[in-house]
Amino acid sequence: MVKTNALQILVLSFYLLLLSCAVLNASSTEEDNRKTAYDFYLSGNTSYHNGEYDKAIAAFRKSVELDPDYYYAHNNLGVAQAEIQEFEEAIQKFTFCINEKWGSGADRFVFNFNRALARKENGEMGSALRDRATLEKLDPVRAEELQSSKDYLLMDTIYVEMRNEADKNRLFNQYKTSIAKGKVIVRKIADSGKNAEEYEAMGLIKGTLEEVSSVLADYESYPKFMPNVNEIAITSSTDEGVIVDYKLLLPMGFVKKYRLQFWSKNEENKIQHFWKKLPWPELKPKETVIDTYGQWILEDFPEKDNQVLAYYRVYTDPGKVPLGTGWIVDILTKRSIPNIIRGTRSRVESIFY
Repeated sequence: MVKTNALQILVLSFYLLLLSCAVLNASSTEEDNRKTAYDFYLSGNTSYHNGEYDKAIAAFRKSVELDPDYYYAHNNLGVAQAEIQEFEEAIQKFTFCINEKWGSGADRFVFNFNRALARKENGEMGSALRDRATLEKLDPVRAEELQSSKDYLLMDTIYVEMRNEADKNRLFNQYKTSIAKGKVIVRKIADSGKNAEEYEAMGLIKGTLEEVSSVLADYESYPKFMPNVNEIAITSSTDEGVIVDYKLLLPMGFVKKYRLQFWSKNEENKIQHFWKKLPWPELKPKETVIDTYGQWILEDFPEKDNQVLAYYRVYTDPGKVPLGTGWIVDILTKRSIPNIIRGTRSRVESIFY
């Protein structure tokens, strides 16, 4: 009897252990299903910086599976593969990014630099030299600085902020006269021929850094001045940022909803606002977008008092759109961007001036 009871307890314990594992796995799977391509990209970057390259590769693969146009993750997948000496696979990734003509000039510099390094380590010296020659054309100063570097370039938060800062300066230097006259400049970062798009824009806003920043942080008032924003609900506010539920009302009765997390960074003579999409499990795919994230960079305009130079950058992948409604992509991106800056400009002036 004692042996029988012991056996029953052992079987029951084993069953409970299996059940617990199944629940944990289901919970983990459910959590993964709520993650966006951006979430897996961030997770991959964390694993990479911790030296956990296999975990990084798995995360980056999941990221590009969710968003095949997410070139940050494609590049970083190649970098992680190169770290474990899978050079052929890494070179294929970098070549893919180059052939797709993704990103800004700074991004294409990264693709070519990483491919040159991987080809050199793989013994393909002639091809590596040709990639090095391309670097000279893209950015001769940086090519000289990195001439002896043996470290791959990872597209992480630090790189993205530096890249955006460099692109901001380039855009300003190119269109300084027009911007000073009050024009809003909008430029598409890259043309992949697909729905996923990334844009940058710049314009002047009358006011101080604190005034403009306070308007951008007043999320509840967005329906009053942000284009197509119909409803806003703040779901939480912590030290890590503010989580906001958006409802966009588009022409012909189309509605898009998404959940964003906002956070900011204050530096001397500069304020930055960031956002990224968070999972909203209750929404059906057609109700939302696959991914969106972006950044504001606010600085004092160097030649005019009480004028803020506002740089806006946004990536949006709306996913599939119904046949004949490709205009939805434009409204979510290039058609709304000038009005975002103009609306913010008007809002600041109406409150403070």
